[in-house]
Amino acid sequence: MRVPHMMTLAQIDGQRFITACRSGVVHVTWGRVTLRFLEDEFRRWAGLLARALEALPPAFLRDGELSVRNRPDGEGELQVGPLTLSLPLQQLQELAQAARQAVASLDEIRASGMWEPQEAEEAPPGFLELFRRVPFSRN
Repeated sequence: MRVPHMMTLAQIDGQRFITACRSGVVHVTWGRVTLRFLEDEFRRWAGLLARALEALPPAFLRDGELSVRNRPDGEGELQVGPLTLSLPLQQLQELAQAARQAVASLDEIRASGMWEPQEAEEAPPGFLELFRRVPFSRN
């Protein structure tokens, strides 16, 4: 059975969702912005986001190039490398909930083994096909 290359992990609406591809990249789409994380980096970021929202503002947490700021004025900031995304606290909470759901979905996908091992994209070449690929003799 062929499984999809890309799967939706969490969705708030048509403009805000989290997907992942079997190659281990997680895509966080928020309006016109899409952030791409390696799976372990996404898990760290989701945890950082949850911890920042559990703390009373002002809160600032950093993990390498990832940081989350929960400001007392009801705004939040996500920083991934040089990119900063500012969101109202309500949207930041929605994103944190979606990230928790996405981590749970990733755990289910990994536990099911549906993306392991990689399926062959093509059937292996036949015996005569190997000869057609070599334009001249190696003698």
